[in-house]
Amino acid sequence: MSTELYSDLKPDLISKLDSYIDNNKPSKPSCLSNHQIPISISNLETIKKTNEPSYIYAGDFSSGYYYCNYYRHSNGNIYVMNFYMQKFDEYYLLEEWEKQLKRYETWVKSFEESDKTNPIQQ
Repeated sequence: MSTELYSDLKPDLISKLDSYIDNNKPSKPSCLSNHQIPISISNLETIKKTNEPSYIYAGDFSSGYYYCNYYRHSNGNIYVMNFYMQKFDEYYLLEEWEKQLKRYETWVKSFEESDKTNPIQQ
């Protein structure tokens, strides 16, 4: 799992990714494993601070056969780009992706609160 932001994208790559998003409908997002969500949340905050086309790791599935990157489109929107075996496959809307991240954060807060009120007896 990487936290490196790539912002030195070549114009032909930007054009290819932007064109795909502009000409295709988004898919429904896959679900991340709980252990990936904290880095996914952190990397999303990193790319939100950029203003230029760039990408950063968002998560992976099926032992790495599928993986996702956050991608900041040249129009300023952020999308989740899904790759299969290093080949671009589909994209998701960030709003749909963020729903699972928020559910996870809610679950963690709930767990932490219940842990404080119900300590494990030793």
